[in-house]
Amino acid sequence: MADPKPPGRAIPDHPVGERLETWGEIAAYLGREIRTVQRWEKTMGLPVRRLAAGPDKLSRVFALKSELDAWWREHETKVPDGPVPSSPEVVSPAPSRLPIFRRRVFFWGGLAALIAVLTYLTPKIIAIIWPSKVILGVQPFRNLGDAKDDFIAAGLTEEMVARLAQLHPDRLMVLRLTAAGGTGIRNVRVSYVLQGTVRRFNDQVAVTAQLTQTNNQTVVWGNSYERDVKDLLRVQAEVAHAIASEVFIKLPHPAPPAREVNREAYLAYLEGRYFWSRRTTEEIQKAAASFERSIQFDPSYAPAYAGLADCYELFGSAPYTSMPPNEAFPKAEAAARKALELDPTLAEAHVSLGYAQLAYEWDFPAADLEFRRALELRPSYATGHQFYAYSLTVMGKLPDAIEERMKAVDLDPVNPLMASALGEAYYQARQFDRTIEQNQRALALDPTYLIALVNIGRAYQQKGLHTQAQAAFQKILSVTPDDPAVLALLGHEYAVSGRRTDALHIIEQLKNVSTQRHVPALYFALIYTGLGDKDDAFKFMDAAVRERTEYLVYLGSEPLADPLRDDPRFASLAKRVGIGLLSQTTAQSAMPGKH
Repeated sequence: MADPKPPGRAIPDHPVGERLETWGEIAAYLGREIRTVQRWEKTMGLPVRRLAAGPDKLSRVFALKSELDAWWREHETKVPDGPVPSSPEVVSPAPSRLPIFRRRVFFWGGLAALIAVLTYLTPKIIAIIWPSKVILGVQPFRNLGDAKDDFIAAGLTEEMVARLAQLHPDRLMVLRLTAAGGTGIRNVRVSYVLQGTVRRFNDQVAVTAQLTQTNNQTVVWGNSYERDVKDLLRVQAEVAHAIASEVFIKLPHPAPPAREVNREAYLAYLEGRYFWSRRTTEEIQKAAASFERSIQFDPSYAPAYAGLADCYELFGSAPYTSMPPNEAFPKAEAAARKALELDPTLAEAHVSLGYAQLAYEWDFPAADLEFRRALELRPSYATGHQFYAYSLTVMGKLPDAIEERMKAVDLDPVNPLMASALGEAYYQARQFDRTIEQNQRALALDPTYLIALVNIGRAYQQKGLHTQAQAAFQKILSVTPDDPAVLALLGHEYAVSGRRTDALHIIEQLKNVSTQRHVPALYFALIYTGLGDKDDAFKFMDAAVRERTEYLVYLGSEPLADPLRDDPRFASLAKRVGIGLLSQTTAQSAMPGKH
């Protein structure tokens, strides 16, 4: 009995389901290119099914493996054994031997093909003559394998976004999309959508990728790859170059080089970034362990050091504060410098070093240089714009900080972290309704993103909506009951809303928590500020200066510090930290007219 699968490259078994969900998966299953199987559907009846268009307006196709196997058994003698070219070769017999009607068929068929080619190329020719920015959306790659390998698909998505964004920053805007294909930005329509799948089997990965032009729902490029995990960077480079060539017809430079990486080191790095992006203390601890493991596998792999630096900086920063700053930030700075020693062009490491200079060293000019260097290297790096906004906030440039956060949201519109960070910038500028709006958007993207609730609670408190503020903080504590930062915020809320006994009780609770983990002195100062006890507030703020607490650099524009600003001790403390002071009136008047 004939083998129901086509000859050629070995294709891994597909135990995960009977359906093949995209042209890329169908092509990979048959061992052919996407355009070949699309032609077989039209000319040889390849059994491909279609669903009604979804909310993303993209055509939906799928095929059943059993039907493809049956089709192959019927047609295997009618297709070539070797690789099939991307376009069919038509060999015409001598005209004198063809019936008239067949010559007419060839004539009109050729004319139709010419029209199709012109229709396909005209938009690209226009794009060369009158270049404009093309918007490319990248949907999350789907993991077709074991759920424990989800981090590979998530990491591949992030890496593809980053690599594509660096190819033509002046002409190509790359957005990370939702799984359904949405942008998260109103009135933004993507020109192309990149979709893909990944499946790991032992040390190998099977990757499919296809590029769809959205105006006519045409798959303009697609390919499948079966490689060792250590070659994933090369696969990313090949996909990015192929897509750019398809969109812009001709690249000015050859495909960017990509080195082979240590297999275990790269997998551990992807796992670390996956955990780091989830932004809870427990997940960040998992991320740090993954980055440490990556470094053990390959001590020369610079991105792992940058990832480790990011973890230590969060450990020493509010609201995580799981380590004293004088322990966390020196480790972060050392890891960032090691990353730059290995790769001076690594934008992530410049951001990491910049934040250590800003939040711990209090060397604001040095921090500004690092952030600017990161954005020179990667202008479309959303995290770079996010962190540069921290520097602008410290310098009292709140409108500029908001603009940088807006850029970060535009570059990564479906990331709840970016929406929440923009909301925090509005909070520091006393735009509390916008704070709530942006952080509710973050929660719509990820209902488990607790930092958004922190910002919402702070904004409600500033608006005098104490019941809503308390509800936001208590919702977080229902998940993490001993979180020192949230306890401090709730204690301050109790104090300013007249619940003095409850506020004092939380002070005692924080003292008990401090016997088990680090609790910044600034958290006690926050509650005493709410109680109107300025002497105890400044006593703990002096201790915070000795601890070099990260959040001190933001006191210049922090609304919670407003009751202390008229006290001479506050100006003295601000001078020690090196920050300027921004009054509430100044903050409001500094806002630009529209956003």
